Amino acid sequence: MMLTVLGYWGAYPEENEATAGYLLQTDRHTVLLDCGSGILSKLWKYVRHEDLDAVFISHFHHDHTADIGCLLYAGKLAMAFKKRRVPLAIYANYCSARFQELTFGDNSIGIEITPGSKLDLNGLHVSFAPTVHDEYNLAMRFEYEGKALVYTGDMGPATDLNDFCRGADLLLCEASLYADEKGLISGHMTSEETARLANEAGAKSLMMTHFPHIGNVSDMASEAARYYHGKIYLAQTGLTITV
Repeated sequence: MMLTVLGYWGAYPEENEATAGYLLQTDRHTVLLDCGSGILSKLWKYVRHEDLDAVFISHFHHDHTADIGCLLYAGKLAMAFKKRRVPLAIYANYCSARFQELTFGDNSIGIEITPGSKLDLNGLHVSFAPTVHDEYNLAMRFEYEGKALVYTGDMGPATDLNDFCRGADLLLCEASLYADEKGLISGHMTSEETARLANEAGAKSLMMTHFPHIGNVSDMASEAARYYHGKIYLAQTGLTITV
């Protein structure tokens, strides 16, 4: 599996950048994880709409879904000009009225996922777990040919995700707060809490993402390194990791 960061900011994008969005590729799959503000302008550098096999939405906050509407229109044009032959599958939870928007004519279809969902997409196995967040959020575990990647979406420290993340080759985890901001926002993690999750779950590597717009984000890596001794990445646009 290969993961490419398209966007990594929380809440809103900085200049020429984007909020949450990640491209997951294998030799048989091209999958978009979340579709936040500015993501499409980054996505087209790597693939076109007709290349996408599926989209997975962790939750419906705008910084994770702002570009969904434009993605749907791109699909409509791709189908109209015969570049795309089948509707795009968009997987998301049903806990928002916006779920209905994902089915857009014959161009895309919204498919409900729950904590009990187990998907096998041509050998890409996907499972889900709920997290503590003010908008219902599902973390996702992708397994392919013996490798595992977990994407948390948004979550607070009260989430029990250790078993779900167990042994992940890459843990893509939000880190919205600095270590000294523990408890500031219950639905988000500090750098320390993110690192402790990676350590306790035995993750082989950690990518921190969903960053704040204050302070020096690079400090988060050194804060995390006090509690987790595996490989630590700070998400940045265009960063590609092979799992």
